[in-house]
Amino acid sequence: MPAIRAIDKLADILANSENFLQRMHELGQEPAARKELKRLFSPSEAAEMVGRDRTTLARAEADIGVPAPARNPDNNRRLGYTLEQVQAFRQHFGTLPWRDAAAGDQPIVVACQNFKGGVGKSTTCVNLAHYLALKGYRVLVVDTDSQATTTSMFGYVPDAEIDEDATILPYLSGYQTTLDYAVRKSYWPNIDLIPACLALYEAELAIVMHLAAQTDVEKRVQFFMELKYGLQTVADNYDVILLDSPPALGMISINVLMAADALLVPSAARMFDFSSTVQFFRMVHNYIGKIDPSKQYRWISVLTTLFDQRYESQKQFYEVMTTCFSDSMFQRVFFHSAEVINSAAQFVGPYEQPKPNRKVLEMMDSVFGEIEVALLKEWPSKRSLLSERGIA
Repeated sequence: MPAIRAIDKLADILANSENFLQRMHELGQEPAARKELKRLFSPSEAAEMVGRDRTTLARAEADIGVPAPARNPDNNRRLGYTLEQVQAFRQHFGTLPWRDAAAGDQPIVVACQNFKGGVGKSTTCVNLAHYLALKGYRVLVVDTDSQATTTSMFGYVPDAEIDEDATILPYLSGYQTTLDYAVRKSYWPNIDLIPACLALYEAELAIVMHLAAQTDVEKRVQFFMELKYGLQTVADNYDVILLDSPPALGMISINVLMAADALLVPSAARMFDFSSTVQFFRMVHNYIGKIDPSKQYRWISVLTTLFDQRYESQKQFYEVMTTCFSDSMFQRVFFHSAEVINSAAQFVGPYEQPKPNRKVLEMMDSVFGEIEVALLKEWPSKRSLLSERGIA
């Protein structure tokens, strides 16, 4: 078979692919194609979420302008409330779990980061955002990965609907002074998103060029702090900021490390994943030592993901992980689940399914509930709440 000119072949591939992306973009402009949160919460579920009984919620509907839920024509039962309505009830009854800035509670920036792909990094980030939103927290998700999986899971078509001007790139390049321009509402009532696209890889070059032009060592170090400074311009609007990091070491990854208050490190209980996670910690140690040895994290914790207890090898490596990572590891395990994998393939999370799999939600609630406690421990105003739960 004769050789072909690379540039010609690539041009053909791009032409076909970009035609498809354009079609996806056109579909994305149709109102019916935009993602919506269709899950409804039964009166009992809503009552538990709000912290009041069903009768109290029903009586409060008129007071706060929440329409009574439609009824099932077969049994005349109320179908349920939207998450936005649940939030309205929380607001009315004063049961929103927001941090108390007056008490000294600060927004917490959590980086979901590992340099090993295929460990459920983006899936963990998105599902954690969904969990926190269901609990009532104000969440900002920042996609810093040019693969833009998280952006796709929030219903956007990267590169077709999202260009570089909508990402963190203009800020990192010095064309914007805050990140307000990039924040957009998602279809979840209390989750905002800063999206990503493939062109975000240009941010790597932008930072390198800035570094190359800078001779002052202290000012060069500041370029690794740019994302941190950018997040500070929008952080007051949120309780938790989740960063989905690229699965490789680079200028953006280092910016994520320096911007984070806490590191959530997903890792599967497998030899290659364990080895990559150890290498990740080695590189983090080296780079922080060079950039800012005084850097502090609220916590650094490994989350075991994709755990399949049918395999003895994974059970053995889980024991290795618990020994090596010790108290830097969450006790709850994110089990391998076909439901989660299939949902992610369709860019839908288990929490947003109209009829969710309750067993899967129980597992995820257990995992993310432990992470929620780690967050609450960092807010002075939540100490009495944790004490009531018997949590030190």
